[in-house]
Amino acid sequence: MLLLRLSGAVFGVALVLACAGSTPEPAVPVPAAIATPTPPVAAVPAVSAAPERALYYDRVITSADLDGRPLRELSLLRNTIFARVGNPFVKPWLNDYFLAQPWYVPGQTQDLSRLTEVDRQNVTILAAYERAVPRVVLLAQRSALLDRGATSKEDKIELRLLSEALGEWSGGDTVAVADRNPLEDPSLLGAQLSVDQIDEMSRRDLRLLRNSIYARHGRPFKSLALQQYFAEKPWYKADYAFTEAMLTEVDKRNIKLVQSMEDRLGGPMKEWEAQREEGWFEGA
Repeated sequence: MLLLRLSGAVFGVALVLACAGSTPEPAVPVPAAIATPTPPVAAVPAVSAAPERALYYDRVITSADLDGRPLRELSLLRNTIFARVGNPFVKPWLNDYFLAQPWYVPGQTQDLSRLTEVDRQNVTILAAYERAVPRVVLLAQRSALLDRGATSKEDKIELRLLSEALGEWSGGDTVAVADRNPLEDPSLLGAQLSVDQIDEMSRRDLRLLRNSIYARHGRPFKSLALQQYFAEKPWYKADYAFTEAMLTEVDKRNIKLVQSMEDRLGGPMKEWEAQREEGWFEGA
């Protein structure tokens, strides 16, 4: 079913993998620039259990379609595009949502060839828009949710999405520590992870998690996607003296665990794959 914030054209293609020792990957043609709506700084969206606005458009999306939506709705907008072509979802909240839709027929794998050109443009716009939501808006939304209690299922999903976007746990005691994943609560990375903590993650999430272990020690990244993701995390500071000797034994075990989960899903997401998916996001 997570950012420097972008507005305007989506970033270009990074040609080198983030993980040390990886071999270079084939270049991907840079997509034509697409005008991306910019989130208004003052907008603090309310979370609604039943969004009144459409969650799919067969035309290119505009700012009027996006402004004021919480992260949950933005995620549904993006993932509805993939759901319409049968994308299976790992994250329970997305899987549950789409299984409840009468038109959704999940396939075994993702078939991007079925996306229309408008779909591809809208995925690009949505991914960029999600990354561009200003931190001040995310913080204001978090405060508003916590102040009013955040008791609904939709509110709790929103707080988890806010936690990942902000790079720190934002849900108070609404979700037990044992039920959080380490992208939502990076403090969990200091201890041994379990399969249960990461078995609901997509390939995109697992890629970010694996590199989060390195990022905690300041590893600089060659991947533009990863540079931008970690630049927004308050705990990350690049250390150009980084070596893998800085990794703890717990870190090494956690990396192996994440890699085993990536292998179960078909292997780690590579940089060129991520760029092909318009904004390094895939469905989920």
